[in-house]
Amino acid sequence: MRSTRLTAVALVSAVVAGGLALASPAQADPDARAFRKLVGVGSDTTQDVLNALAGDTVNAKSYAATAVTAGGAGLASYDAVEPGTGSTTSKITTRSGGPSFLRPNGSGNGRIALSMSLTGSKFPNSDGVGIFGQVDFARSSGGPSASGNALTYIPMARDAVGVAARGSALQNLTVDQLHDIYNGRLKTLNGLTVKPYIPQNGSGTRKFFLASIGLNDNDVAWVPTVQENQADDALTAEGALVPFSVASWIAQNNGVAPDHSSTAVAAGAFLANIQFTGDASTTSPVTKVDGKLAPVGDYYDNATFGRDVYNVVPSRAIDPSSAFFDKALYDIFVTNGSHVAALASDKAEDVIDDFGFMNEPYNGSINPAKHAKFGGLEDGGVSKNLPGTPVLKATPGSGSLKLSWTAPASTGLAVTDYRVVITGPNGSVVANKDLVAGTTSYTASGLTTGSYSATVIANNLNGAGKAASWTGSVKYASKTAATVATTAYGRTPKFAVTVTGSNSVTPSGTVTVKEGSTIRGTGTLDSHGKVTVPVSSHLSVGTHTLTVSYGGNSKLYSSAATVKLTVTKATASVTTSAPTSVSHTKQAKVTVKVTATGTTPGGKVQIVEGTKVLATGTLSGGKVTITLPKLKKGKHTLHAHYQGSSTVNAKNGANFTIKST
Repeated sequence: MRSTRLTAVALVSAVVAGGLALASPAQADPDARAFRKLVGVGSDTTQDVLNALAGDTVNAKSYAATAVTAGGAGLASYDAVEPGTGSTTSKITTRSGGPSFLRPNGSGNGRIALSMSLTGSKFPNSDGVGIFGQVDFARSSGGPSASGNALTYIPMARDAVGVAARGSALQNLTVDQLHDIYNGRLKTLNGLTVKPYIPQNGSGTRKFFLASIGLNDNDVAWVPTVQENQADDALTAEGALVPFSVASWIAQNNGVAPDHSSTAVAAGAFLANIQFTGDASTTSPVTKVDGKLAPVGDYYDNATFGRDVYNVVPSRAIDPSSAFFDKALYDIFVTNGSHVAALASDKAEDVIDDFGFMNEPYNGSINPAKHAKFGGLEDGGVSKNLPGTPVLKATPGSGSLKLSWTAPASTGLAVTDYRVVITGPNGSVVANKDLVAGTTSYTASGLTTGSYSATVIANNLNGAGKAASWTGSVKYASKTAATVATTAYGRTPKFAVTVTGSNSVTPSGTVTVKEGSTIRGTGTLDSHGKVTVPVSSHLSVGTHTLTVSYGGNSKLYSSAATVKLTVTKATASVTTSAPTSVSHTKQAKVTVKVTATGTTPGGKVQIVEGTKVLATGTLSGGKVTITLPKLKKGKHTLHAHYQGSSTVNAKNGANFTIKST
């Protein structure tokens, strides 16, 4: 980029009396049969230079060789009024098959058209047609009229507002005099009756000029309006004056831009010298260099009438992380870091210079500290509300995080997209995604373990709503496997547990065995992720369903396995102590002891001879002494029969013999 600055050193009279190059046929709009991608409308202050930068023919000169393009996309700059006729009621069609709509006349109307192209509203009002997607940028000679961040005002160059006038009494003017002329208090100046004019409603020059002299539209309701930057319409008599873009005056007088001022100039029109508040002398807006008009840096730099001119674009379209990012728009208009806008190239700035503007190093800046501005939609028919907060659900996975959400309740404008931001350990941003409306989930994978936070923000054309937030941990998956053998009652069941971790992470920590909500056993994993967990030896006989759970650690999620344990009855051992002989008149006593591993059997014991039960006793502490009935003389072969219990199987003892004498 380069910067061209001129000062008042080379000042000459700004009166142009002859030498004005008369224009050939007026500049035409882009070829209606060859639609270009990036459509611009609005300000007539910058329309001619944008027409030239688009590569069109301006005032009989072709600028095809210096056309600004990006990735094959070109500019289509449509005039504020119909070329040739000057009609303010003509219509344009900007897309193949698109609607025909009223030509936006002036900066304000250009910004409104851009806003309505985003919202889909009817332009210019409910009597018009919907123009969704028909405009990509607005030419603007002024800043925002609405607060917000939907639109970015990208400075292209420096211009100034001058005062075009007729009559030597108006050669030198002060800011205070202009204030009094336009509020109707000052009727004559130096003996000359003043006849003020003001550009049409929606004109950026009108808005800027009134603000600069401390007035508003209500103050000038009595002042006749004319088309902006067309001196021939306004300066038809002595004493007439009208705000005018200095760059446009220079371009018209140098024969670069289509002529709307030669008749007035031939009759003595000029740009007045202005004495700014606090200055001791006047400053001329223009000087001559090599016989051509050129801007005066001191005038353009003055805070009163010096101004930036902008190309206004949707903020989301120049955000590389946005779902609506338009690379061609970005490449042509934006200078950011090492990225230089095509409009800030040397060849583009040569064209900008030819049209009377001053090139500045902030051409293409999107930084407010470097002259960029932000504004809201200028579509008065839509809600200004921001969207509500989505309802967010987060589901951590193995090295992943799935976010899902439901759309917020409507607040006016529809949600257009969702911004998802995931921040990982040490504050590093691991995901920053913009997803179009209709998308209600996003999964980030390949994450390391650690603490994460996530936000999901709903956006509409007005900007961003409040964030839905989540904070938690992301770990790797673990898998728990366990086995246990069928175990007799009284013996200790032992669960052989193995836990494996994904991503080569060795598990550590504890394992818990539960039956329902009752803990049956716990254990600590060894360095191989294994542990044997013993549980109660007195689980009831039958099949038990137990859950073996690994509690996880700082890098692994918990996991669990379901295991069935079968507990069988214990095996009894029956021993008998009895006399070898007894008198047939006496009753023998038999002591029976029943044992089983891990338990003391209970229940009944019978003394049986053949199939006949002679006597029965009940175990106490695993023992019982049973008194037999009197036995007939002779030899009796007996055995003890343990009937078993709920936990121990029945068992016959060994035969024993008692001789009755």
